[in-house]
Amino acid sequence: MTIKGLSTSFVPLMICVAIWRQGPAHADEPLLERDVLPILARQCLGCHGGLRQKGGLDLRTIPSMLKGGESGAAVKSGDLNASLIWKRIAADEMPEGEKKLPAAEKAVLKGWIAAGMPTVAQRRKHADPLLSSHERHEPQQVAAAIDRHLEAALSEAQLKPAPLSDDAEFLRRVAIDLTGRVPTASQAAAFLDSTEPDKRAKLIDELLASPQFGEQFGRTWRDWICPPELPSDPNGGKQPHKEAQNFGAWLGSRFAAGDSWDTIVRQIIEVDGEIKNSPQVIFFGLVGEGGKPTASGSARAVASLFLGVQLQCAECHDDPYRDWSQDAHWALAAFFRKTTGDFNKISEGPPSDKKKDNVPADSAKLGQITIPKSAFKNAGTAVQAAFLGGKVFEPQSDSALRPPLVDWLTAKENPYFARAFANRLWFYLFSRGLVNPVDDFRELNPPSHPGLMQLLANEFAAADFDVKHLVRCVCNSTAYQRTSRVTPDMTESTTASLTALFGRMPLRVMTADVLYDSLKLAYGDPKLDLRAIDPKDGNTNGESAPVADAYLEFLRRFGTNEEDATDFTHGIPQLLTMINHPRLLNGSKSLDEFLKAKPAPAPEQTIEWLYLTTLSRRPTSEENADIMAYVNKSSDLAKSYGGVLWMLVNSSEYLLVR
Repeated sequence: MTIKGLSTSFVPLMICVAIWRQGPAHADEPLLERDVLPILARQCLGCHGGLRQKGGLDLRTIPSMLKGGESGAAVKSGDLNASLIWKRIAADEMPEGEKKLPAAEKAVLKGWIAAGMPTVAQRRKHADPLLSSHERHEPQQVAAAIDRHLEAALSEAQLKPAPLSDDAEFLRRVAIDLTGRVPTASQAAAFLDSTEPDKRAKLIDELLASPQFGEQFGRTWRDWICPPELPSDPNGGKQPHKEAQNFGAWLGSRFAAGDSWDTIVRQIIEVDGEIKNSPQVIFFGLVGEGGKPTASGSARAVASLFLGVQLQCAECHDDPYRDWSQDAHWALAAFFRKTTGDFNKISEGPPSDKKKDNVPADSAKLGQITIPKSAFKNAGTAVQAAFLGGKVFEPQSDSALRPPLVDWLTAKENPYFARAFANRLWFYLFSRGLVNPVDDFRELNPPSHPGLMQLLANEFAAADFDVKHLVRCVCNSTAYQRTSRVTPDMTESTTASLTALFGRMPLRVMTADVLYDSLKLAYGDPKLDLRAIDPKDGNTNGESAPVADAYLEFLRRFGTNEEDATDFTHGIPQLLTMINHPRLLNGSKSLDEFLKAKPAPAPEQTIEWLYLTTLSRRPTSEENADIMAYVNKSSDLAKSYGGVLWMLVNSSEYLLVR
């Protein structure tokens, strides 16, 4: 759509924005993101977006509309007569061709311009986070503020939130989330039997203080940062599995030690040296190409992981649907222009003569990078280093470029850093972020609960990026402790709405890592091997050649893949492994040890132990009676108890996180 040479093209774009009405004063007011941009996307952005700007007009943002094209400003806030776009639309002069805007869409555009071109961002700019910024608060204060934000949205939607989970449901959920495994039978019994009023808060503290917390968060962030690619044969894969696991262990040690998030990120981005001394060296190789760091790959990864924004489309051209230019991508990439090495060693030295996108030979000025020939637009253009959405950085000497980037990145004033982590943590605990996808913060994709998003970001920054503090705040909230159970009177739409508004906890399937560690505990086998076995010769034999390492093979079979290491699959192959594998059918070392106790445990005690070990609860009277009847028919008690264990680990209740 232009003022001169008007034209239009159809662009298939779905813009889904989660929006809450802002109160009676604005309830029916058209908003840019919700109402206007979908119309412009269908009719205009093909010619006036990031890829193409006919007549010099860009209609993606309000600033670009006000700037206008060859005919001047396209719109004027609150003035329909001075808005050229509206005049041409009202006269059916645009879009060109036979297809014109329907009356309803014209009314939206007219109302929006007349109302002063309001946006979601403006209406939510001053969303009250409920707690003061720049000040660390007690976890219970933050938890209460979290609940107030969510309850306000639920009340507006006329939805009644789900009740609190019972102790067993909460115990299993929080243990899996914070330690990556189900609790032991003794831990479950102690918690269920406790009558202390604050036992949930105390349990959260205990789990955060455990080494398993570091392990779980270490491997979670390892998989977010560098998903391990698993080979389909024992020795043919050359991906650095051991090094990736070491990186996860290093991250885990930092989380367990209580290192702040800004400290951890600094150690990742500023790393120099060899992998044997610094496991985080692997980061740059895995986000680059062919095991070697690239400036563009490093910029994309840093933006996605630590800033919560997507820059991949801006590598070759201005992003059509995000307010990131190609210059913004390469300005961030310039900070990595001197980073060289591979999986095993990283250094930041003088640029070489090789024409790589990370070390261009023709960058004469300090802190500049040249857009490579592979780019769709502007190949060969020199771009000066600049902080994302901020000022240009001009180094005064040929010193390292990464440290000043990290200084900006981790500053409390940086609007991206704290909220990116807070949103990922929310996604981890609730299966969905306040912004989705988690790395797509932008004007067209605002948070579902902006005040809550600001609250979490403020608290995280005020607490000096203390990871355990933020986890403690969220886990102590009523929202996190609500049940996932659905009552008979809840319709499917009500259940979906409650889940979307965090009025109930969603059901989740155990990740491959969690399932593997939980099975190891249940079977008392730290090296649990569930690789496929050929009964004829005992050789490993799967649907494809298994990985030599039992743990890696389990991850491959149960969900880890090259696209997304957190994607858990549970289908026919996995079901057959769980049901038929001899290792799960032939008893448990943990069960054997329990049965050897003196005095010997009664059948009721053994059944209770089996339920506590697997489901973190005691059996109901009906379940106990059914299993007692089954056990009493057997001449081999140990074998029958093993059968009960096998039944429990194959139950949906075991595989689900409620």
